[in-house]
Amino acid sequence: MQLDRRICRFYRRWHDLETGLGHHKGLVIDFDMAPRLESGPLAPFASRAQAITECQALVDTVAQWLPEGTLHGDPNGPRNPSYTHAKLGGSLAYLWALTGERLPFADFLQATMGIAPRRVDEETLLRLTTKVVKHCADRGIAWAPSGRTAFRRLLGREDLNGFEDELRAAARNQVERLDLLVPGLPPPEYAIKVVCVDAYWCNWIDGSVEDGVTLQVNTHERNDYQKASPIDLAAHEIAGHAAHVAALRRSAAEGRIDANTLNLTVHACDAFQMEGLAQAALHVLSDVGPEAGPLIADLRLTEALRELNGARMGNAQLDVEAGQRMSEVWRRLQHDLPLSGTLSTRASLRDRSRSPLHRVYIHVYAPARRMFLRLLDLSAAARAPIVRALYEEMWTPGQIEQLIAGVPPDTVRQRHIAPPAP
Repeated sequence: MQLDRRICRFYRRWHDLETGLGHHKGLVIDFDMAPRLESGPLAPFASRAQAITECQALVDTVAQWLPEGTLHGDPNGPRNPSYTHAKLGGSLAYLWALTGERLPFADFLQATMGIAPRRVDEETLLRLTTKVVKHCADRGIAWAPSGRTAFRRLLGREDLNGFEDELRAAARNQVERLDLLVPGLPPPEYAIKVVCVDAYWCNWIDGSVEDGVTLQVNTHERNDYQKASPIDLAAHEIAGHAAHVAALRRSAAEGRIDANTLNLTVHACDAFQMEGLAQAALHVLSDVGPEAGPLIADLRLTEALRELNGARMGNAQLDVEAGQRMSEVWRRLQHDLPLSGTLSTRASLRDRSRSPLHRVYIHVYAPARRMFLRLLDLSAAARAPIVRALYEEMWTPGQIEQLIAGVPPDTVRQRHIAPPAP
């Protein structure tokens, strides 16, 4: 389809433009898995202004296939018009941010990720804190800065010797569980690379048609790894991201999704689904197969900490966005998250404040996790077809909420659904 090819060309030309901008570049395509539809290389856009013009034209064109558009129901349009429109709209907002525009946070989050910001209330924070404190007490870890030493001694690992072998073994186990829940998904293929960079991420997975999928393990001092990290990473990065990308590639090859869907980004609504699915994988797969059962104690503690940290850091970002002094936000965070190192906490807020990408991408982890963990309220039988739809297609956050509520995919695909309530 001509429109499909045009969207692929847009993302490829914009990606190549940004790649040549040095320190000022913005990340465009994360997984560059769209089929190569051109016979030769494409010329990058000459400027971001040129990319903005084309992106705006694509947003306006795709709008014709939305339910209220003039071409609604035309089979020549996008297979999921709402998703394609939302993703392109997120790219347009991100492009403008790269030129220096700084929208209010609520507007920017809505435009890029397709969700509204939501402050986690004090009652919920207290419940999450109480849960973590109990896990720590059960392990003899003080809920105070003094507890960091005991936490690292009991849960941490001294080095990464043998880490890759442990990760690959855990990945095989998690992928086997996924195959039991959703039989027939294509097996993920990936490489592992150890790096050391000052970045907010402990691990980053991306890839391209030419290079395949690569998982980078970041050993920078701001990151800590635990004895159970291979299980966590195997679920998130391999049974989550790598398996998801493999399923999407097959869907595109079979014509069930548009080729441009495989221009996967981290600045638009596709990030909400990618990260929500990956974060839920550990929990969704824990009760599948002959080894089904609760998570091991280390993972119960680290997952409880992740839930609390996500909620608390999200609130802290909203405070900074509202104009509160960074020193006061830091002070409250150090009080509320005593096991978190100062370097990690401050670096996370720094990244969210400085970068248009990290401003929304890091923030989206916690709300995506909360929505996808609603899958745990369903039986395995009810959960399986929804998980399959989430692996084999891409959806807006509002559509995902409808899928989890039990609305059939064929119905959801043809709806223009409002963003989830905050």
